Amino acid sequence: MEADVALGPTANEISVREVLAKFSAEFAPMARAVENGEFALWVGSGISRQAPSLGNLIEKAFNYIRERAIDPATAAAYSPALEEALILAEIDPANAQAQYSQPLAEWPEHGAIINRLWTKYSRVLDIRVPGTDPDFVLWDAINIRKAFEHPAAPAAEHLCIAILILEGAVQAIASANWDGFIEAAVERLSNGVQGVLQVVVDPNQLRGPAGRARLLKFHGCIVHATREPAVFRRFLTGSYTQIMGWPEAAAFAAMRNAVVGLATTQKTLVLGLSIQDNNLQTLFARAQAVHAWPWPSAPSSPAHIFCEDSIQQGQRDVLRLSYGEAYNSDPAAVHEATLLRAWGEKVLIALALKLLTDKLVIFMQLGLAPLGKVDVAVALAPLLETLRDDIADLAVPDPRTENRTAFVNEAIALWSRMLSLFRSGTLPSNPEAYEALCGSTPNLLVADQNAQSMGFGCLGIALSLLQNGRQAGLWELRGPASNALTSGALTARARRPDGVDRPFFVVKSATEAIGLKSRGAFANDNAIVVHADNAWHQMAGGSVTARRVRSAPGRTGHVGETHVSLGDLLTRCGDAATLQREFIAEMML
Repeated sequence: MEADVALGPTANEISVREVLAKFSAEFAPMARAVENGEFALWVGSGISRQAPSLGNLIEKAFNYIRERAIDPATAAAYSPALEEALILAEIDPANAQAQYSQPLAEWPEHGAIINRLWTKYSRVLDIRVPGTDPDFVLWDAINIRKAFEHPAAPAAEHLCIAILILEGAVQAIASANWDGFIEAAVERLSNGVQGVLQVVVDPNQLRGPAGRARLLKFHGCIVHATREPAVFRRFLTGSYTQIMGWPEAAAFAAMRNAVVGLATTQKTLVLGLSIQDNNLQTLFARAQAVHAWPWPSAPSSPAHIFCEDSIQQGQRDVLRLSYGEAYNSDPAAVHEATLLRAWGEKVLIALALKLLTDKLVIFMQLGLAPLGKVDVAVALAPLLETLRDDIADLAVPDPRTENRTAFVNEAIALWSRMLSLFRSGTLPSNPEAYEALCGSTPNLLVADQNAQSMGFGCLGIALSLLQNGRQAGLWELRGPASNALTSGALTARARRPDGVDRPFFVVKSATEAIGLKSRGAFANDNAIVVHADNAWHQMAGGSVTARRVRSAPGRTGHVGETHVSLGDLLTRCGDAATLQREFIAEMML
């Protein structure tokens, strides 16, 4: 078996910032294609670590069968099932009989049994008991409904998938998972708006209204099965017999066609899915027969990207099936181009950060084009990217949970707060939801006049200029001091001994600034407000200096907040260097 190329940090060692670096280098075509909706996500249990442990479920099933195998009333039916489980675990039933009365946790072979059955979970689910349903082990012995009864909150992976959906980049997902974490993440971040995600478990749901994205749960859904078992229980696929029969079973024909269509028409980003099951490999073989993906793929992205530490056997099979003879010419090159050596959590965080940054860069270019100053946007873009990278450096695991969910939740809250204040001059109505820039992919932003009219280009310029001053050591930026409106979107502080914390706002226009003032946002008398347009400056007239308002429009009396007009600066400054210099002069804290 040929060896995989293993250069650079492992999937465990790599940082989010290093993943971003890959997206600017060898995986740039892939990242660009993801942003523009060319990739479907194929997800498995590796992104749902907070789901019930497979080991615990196996142990529960084993004990359920064991207890009934030693009960004289049920021994005849359950003893063969217990023996089958032990044989699967490579234990001689005759040697284990003395332990039948003890829970599995007390058996000396406990760990070995769980580990062996873990790799044969589909065979465990296929153990039959006379007079019961074929899914008896799953539905009754394990009681899978109860196991998923109180799900954890969505993790970083699910939240980032929801962001990519709301921003238009991800339009299709194929999931082998039974859990409802992706659906919960989308529901939360979309503020409960119905229909954003079209979930398909029953083929009839394929005919429902389209959402921003479609989630094909080809192995079933425990949420649906619990809510309507008469309709959805039969779609839960886990046993060996079900997996082997899936490619031909009439009940799954429509879902099969949909998933084969996905593998045929969209590139595949694999997250936490080994693709070891026969039915999944059959799907990719059928997709190849319909319309094969080319290899080599350059300059386009490869059709398959795996977020793993190494190419797994099932994934190797997919590459061989998909590329046929072309795979044989240089298997190592295929593996190197398709192995993104990073786990899904880090990849998805990096994709979300890159997508938002790239959209802001494009908005800057579109906004400055009418002024003939696209070169200013080009010069500022690297500052946005370094800001993105600095944020990525904060994406480290929480030592208590060993994941990055806390970081993602905090980033969503800060981003949504800033964007809501910019767009409407108000705090988000739901602090748990996500404020999207727009649903257009980067390649379609030029045609999205509504998004362009929101002034997001100036938001990108403001963030670039803030990063410039931060890098120069002139000021530091932190999150808001509190959740109160008076704390603004950020806290800015001059890096000198007498520097003080000041709330910082970026607003689309004077309308938002006036609304903020009327709601008491500037009550601390030291706010800094950056305006995307020049309206406030014009309304205040000659009674202001270039930066310090002495009387607000429509009001009299001393006002201490600082107002900076990007509209005025962009008119006056002919290049990026001048713009940066003038912004610093206006912003001196």
